[in-house]
Amino acid sequence: MRRRNKRMAGLALAVMMAMGSLAACGGQKEAPAPAAPAAADTKADKAEESKTEDTAGEAAGEALELSWYVAEPESHAWSQVSYDIAKEIEEKTNGSLKIKVYPGATLGTQAEALDMLRTGSLAFEVTGPSILASFCDQVQVYSLPYAFDNAKQAYDYFASEGSQKMYNETVLNASGVRTLDVWYYGDRNLTIKGVEPMKPDDLSGLSVRCMDTPIAKTVVAALGGNPVPINMSELYLSLQTGVVVGEENPVPTIIAQKFYEVQDAIVLTKHSVHLGTVEVSEQIWQSLTEEQRQVITDVLAKYRPIIEDRINKETEEGLEFLKEQGMKVIEPDVEAFKANAAKVVEENFGSDPEWAAAIKDLNDFKANWKE
Repeated sequence: MRRRNKRMAGLALAVMMAMGSLAACGGQKEAPAPAAPAAADTKADKAEESKTEDTAGEAAGEALELSWYVAEPESHAWSQVSYDIAKEIEEKTNGSLKIKVYPGATLGTQAEALDMLRTGSLAFEVTGPSILASFCDQVQVYSLPYAFDNAKQAYDYFASEGSQKMYNETVLNASGVRTLDVWYYGDRNLTIKGVEPMKPDDLSGLSVRCMDTPIAKTVVAALGGNPVPINMSELYLSLQTGVVVGEENPVPTIIAQKFYEVQDAIVLTKHSVHLGTVEVSEQIWQSLTEEQRQVITDVLAKYRPIIEDRINKETEEGLEFLKEQGMKVIEPDVEAFKANAAKVVEENFGSDPEWAAAIKDLNDFKANWKE
């Protein structure tokens, strides 16, 4: 009983800490919000509600209610599949686990959600792998240009000894966050205006937008362009006014942001197999039974290919839509882009021992990988 009282006191303190952190922060982006109780009218209220859910019923031995955060809007494949996953987990645990999905970043920013995971006041988060970079910078090896040839190779690398040690030893020990799975987000491609590049030299001297991170700058440099950091909220206008002539994103994002209105070509560089991560609070994970954990991992494994199929279908349909909007689809010399990427990555990261070790682990895996 004493041990249980200590545990409940710890959870109460974690909730108070997370509430204080969330109240001081703002939101991330507008998106359709799911139906919610009348009491949860703000992000802070919803966050407080999710914290209550994640500990509700524990004392009475009732069903454990857990919250699931998705940064993408409700219409996105990740969000829609998350609803299916939540329903199936409840069914397969005979109602002992009830998961409520919060899409559209309605609980706050991805960073705020990560803080809640760490305190145990949020159960699950679906986000990008770079959110964990503050605990181990090398998780961003997944985001290097041409890190993977296809999604299957990326899934297999995640399951490898080196990757699991990075995520579920190094990051886990530093953060209290366990990474359960990787989800496919789509291949990133280049869009451009006024030029039809077939190889990196064709982009020499041209300004291409990137996020303001070393990895993102490396990606654009690998494509041959001059990386210019610009916030996504300012990107459309920057493309329209010629501040930059291009940008890179998956096809669904290109459509959602209406970049086809200010770009005239998409170049199928396929320079990044863009992945997201499914994370769980280690505090909550350890409170589950072995049977409950197995159900969760089994259901995630079942839905991973379903997500990939949906993203691929959206991409295929999206390319047809872009053609209808007048964009030219260019198939470049991908091998030339890969060769330039290898050179740029070595120049930027090869002299760092930790990065060199991470890149070697990835390259060794790929050299021996069989589909």
